[in-house]
Amino acid sequence: MFVEEILEKNAQLIENFMVNHLTKEGVPPILWESVIYGAMGGKKLRASLLFATAGAYRIEEERVLPLAAGIEMIHSFSLVHDDLPCIDNDDFRRGKPSLHRAFGEAMGVLAGDALLVEGLRMFVENEEFLRNFGWRKTVAVMQVLLRALGNQGMVGGQVLDLLYQGKEGVQEEDILDMYRRKTAFFIQAPILCGSILGDASKKEQKVLAQFGLLVGECFQIKDDILDVIQESTRLGKTAGKDLAQGKATLVRVRGTQEAEKIMQDKFQTAYRILESLSRDFSLLLALSHFVVTREY
Repeated sequence: MFVEEILEKNAQLIENFMVNHLTKEGVPPILWESVIYGAMGGKKLRASLLFATAGAYRIEEERVLPLAAGIEMIHSFSLVHDDLPCIDNDDFRRGKPSLHRAFGEAMGVLAGDALLVEGLRMFVENEEFLRNFGWRKTVAVMQVLLRALGNQGMVGGQVLDLLYQGKEGVQEEDILDMYRRKTAFFIQAPILCGSILGDASKKEQKVLAQFGLLVGECFQIKDDILDVIQESTRLGKTAGKDLAQGKATLVRVRGTQEAEKIMQDKFQTAYRILESLSRDFSLLLALSHFVVTREY
């Protein structure tokens, strides 16, 4: 099965789980509708990274499905808030109007809040997930996700993104640090979560952490390249916004070809790192290859 077919299958699995497990009881209908709207669509790559890592430890997808759905809801929260007029001001996401364009700016804020909170509840309050993995592993997974999201992670990275916008002289290492915070840590996170649930050795967890961070950097570099070379209809979001908004990107500092080379070098390093482990991570490697070769 090709990687894109795997992603499509997993995306459908995740979306069905969300719809069936996100309660409507006591929830204003417009809030439930807007949360589902914000969660639908996209590649659901982070869920597939979790499935692939857990699968290497012989953990079935069904057992980690609540966590996979929760991670994708949290990722959707970040996109919904990123699109708001006060941040990136984007009207287009996942091939449809951004949530704030479809439901209004206030619902964009509130539905984003709900995606974050309900994404955490999706697995923390799932009795079957707790039976399968226990509180110790559940708390460890929560810690990984919260570190990736907090002031030193995604939120801090988004702040740097805003501070660097339109600023001259931003250095390459500053940009890469921003990439790690706003994007790479939350791509690394599902890989780390899978290793925790699978009782990976300390050596394996260290290698997977290095691998996940490099793949996350590659993802953001590829995003910035695609913003320049791809059309909006293919991306599912507005192309050319980075340049128009004066964003600090590796493409802006080094150019498209050099950014591509840096990305490929990082991917090769990630590949070698993961190949050093004896366990079969072939699906994880295939997904990482998709990250650097995708067209959307």
